[in-house]
Amino acid sequence: MTAKKWITACAVALAVSGLSVAASAADFVPFSKVENVCPDCKKPKADVISMSNGSTIRGTVVAENTDFYTVVRYGEVRAVPRSSVQSIAWADGSKPSSLLDKDQIVLNNGHVLSGTIVDEKDEPAFFQIKSSFSDYTYMVTKSQVKKAYKGGSEYSFSKGG
Repeated sequence: MTAKKWITACAVALAVSGLSVAASAADFVPFSKVENVCPDCKKPKADVISMSNGSTIRGTVVAENTDFYTVVRYGEVRAVPRSSVQSIAWADGSKPSSLLDKDQIVLNNGHVLSGTIVDEKDEPAFFQIKSSFSDYTYMVTKSQVKKAYKGGSEYSFSKGG
C-alpha cells in the first residue's frame, strides 16, 4: 500500500470514528468497581436501570434530559444515554417528578455536572453550576462544554470569544 493510500485510509477511519462519538451527548462510562464489604447486609434502596444490552445499573437517577439520565452511585456521577435504557425500576415505585428540574453540563471529556446553572457569561465565556447533590459550585469555561441542558432540553449557548 502506498503512503498516500495509507494516509487516506487513516483519515477516513478517524472521520468515521469521530462521527460515531459525536452521535451522542455523553456515552456511558462504567462506575468504579466496588466490593461489597457486607454481603449479608440489605442493599440500600436504589433505582435499577435495565440496559438494552442486558446489563443493569444500580444507582440514583437525579436528573434527566432529552439525551440521557444523570445517575449517582457512591458519589460518582454518570450520564446514561436514554437510547441505551430499556427500563427503570424506580426505588420508590414511581418516577420522581423533579428529574426535569435540574440543569446539566456535559464537558468535552465526558464528565457531567448536574444542578442549577447560576451564572453564565460570554466575556469571559463561562458557566457556573451549583451541584444538586453536594455543596459545590463549579465554574467551567464554555470552551470545555460540549452541551448544556436546562429544564430537560438542550440549551443553546454562545461559546463567547
